[in-house]
Order: sequence, then structure tokens, then C-alpha cells
Amino acid sequence: MNVEREMHVTHRSSFIVHRLLLFAAALLPACRRPEPSPAKVYTGPTQPMVEVVQAINANNIKVPSIWAQLEYNATIVDKERGTSNVVSGDGSLLYRRPMSLLLRGQKDVAGTIFTIGSNDTEFWMIVTAGADTTWWGHYANIEKPCCRKIPVRPDLVLAVLGVGLFDVDFLESPVPVMRFNNDADCYMFVWNIKRSDRWTAQKEIWFDRATKQPRRVYLFDENGRVILRAYLRNHGPLEVPGMPRDQWPQVARHYELYFPDEGSRMTFDFTNAATEHNGSPRPAAFHRPEEPGTKEVIQIDRDCADNITSAAQVH
Repeated sequence: MNVEREMHVTHRSSFIVHRLLLFAAALLPACRRPEPSPAKVYTGPTQPMVEVVQAINANNIKVPSIWAQLEYNATIVDKERGTSNVVSGDGSLLYRRPMSLLLRGQKDVAGTIFTIGSNDTEFWMIVTAGADTTWWGHYANIEKPCCRKIPVRPDLVLAVLGVGLFDVDFLESPVPVMRFNNDADCYMFVWNIKRSDRWTAQKEIWFDRATKQPRRVYLFDENGRVILRAYLRNHGPLEVPGMPRDQWPQVARHYELYFPDEGSRMTFDFTNAATEHNGSPRPAAFHRPEEPGTKEVIQIDRDCADNITSAAQVH
């Protein structure tokens, strides 16, 4: 009798478990996490290359210079010495077309932590935090094998600002090629250079379809390796003294830069910006300091045949 009762209980328990499993299985589709909706793809009308370039130039022609206050975060890597400095704080940026740049990062009591500078013929970087070193050289040598590395190349930073003007001769080297990216909803331009044995990509910039503002920048070496990747966001009006506000040009206010070969990174946000402020930027601001005040001064193109060296600049 006890055996029969035990068998009956066991059978009833198995029946209940089976029904519960069926009920749970029926609920699974309702409980399953919904599939993510596919990314929105733009398939509407687009413009020919000449119209896109005209719109970009119409904006950028209004930006012959920039004066800006900013906040920054930076990781400055010197691979030759195996050092890395992580810094943040407030700073400033001065720019004058085509090659003049002065980017300074400061830190409260410590003062200026780094300076990245450029003019039409020379470039330099001064780092007082940790490295206490100045690197400098001539643009004529910057891509030659005889030129040593620099933690952050100023010419690459200039390219990221996104306020340069297109050459409207589309057959002049470097030759631009445009294609449209439906998934990103942007025009993608790639500039190509003809070398002795092949064509190579020099840079790639993505422009938003609707606003024609730059969103991404990729710069390449002669083998197609990315030497700088940048994201540009938070585009807004740049004040132009004497110009009606509704005609002010648009520029990015958030920049994220990454230099894969060196490992350096830099993020900065404009907190206040205009084409000029009390007469600044002045041309004298872009003179390379011959006595930068650092422990070490390195002329990175010193081994190049056509370098220019003075007694005060020798390392």
C-alpha cells in the first residue's frame, strides 16, 4: 500500500513539473530581450562633390583665425625614453591660416604644462611636466627618414581643426575623392598622393550630410597606417566680431585625438571661442622660442642634410 501511494505521489509530482516547464517555455518569447532596432540608414538625395565642397568652403572662409579658451585631458607618450605623462587642466588655442598654431595646456599653480606650436616653416612641442623637453624641427624634413619622432606632431593637430579650405581643382595632387556613407549619413573624402610606384591615401575626412561639418579625421602614413584618428563633436557658432550672429561660421567645440604609433591622446573642449579677441592672435605669437626654458632641447631633424642649426639650438 505504501509503495502504491509513493508511486502515485511521484507520478503527480512529475506531472506538475512537466506542466510548469511547458508554462515557462510559453513565457520565454514574452520575456526575451527585444532585438535591437537596425541603425537608421539614410537613402535620400545627396549632392555632387562640387556642391559639397562649395558649402564647406563657404563656412571655412569665414575662419581665417581662431582664439579659444579650452579644457583639456592629455596623455603624452615619449616612446624613445619610455615615459608617459597624464595631464589635464585649462588652456588656450591660437590659430591663423594656413600653418600657424599655438596650443597651450596649463595646470593651476604648475603653470604651462605643454605647448604645441607651428608656423609656415617650423614646428615645436614643449613639455615641462615630467619630460622637461623641447622638440622642434622644420616642415621641409618632417616626413623624411632622417627626422626623429615627436610625441605630438603639430601639423597633424592643424589638420584636425577642420577649418582648412578645399582646393577646387580636383585633379591637383593631393587628389580628393568623395563617396557617400549611407550608414553614417555623411560624405567621405579621401585625398590621394601619387608616389614613384603607386598612389597612396594621405587623409580621410567625414563630413555630415546635412551640416557639412567634419565629424571624423584619419591621417595616414605612406603605407596606409593611421597616424592620427580624431572625432569632432558639438559643432556650434564661432563668434566673428562685426558680423551678424546668424552669419557666424560653425566649428567643432569637442575634439578627441589619438596617435596610434606614439600612443599619445588628447581631448579638448572650447569653452569660449572667436576668430579674434582683443587683436589676438597676432603673428608674433607663432615665433618659435629659441630659449624655451626646458632641461633638454632636441632638434629632431638635426641629422637631415638641409637642417638649419644655430649654436643656441644644438642638442
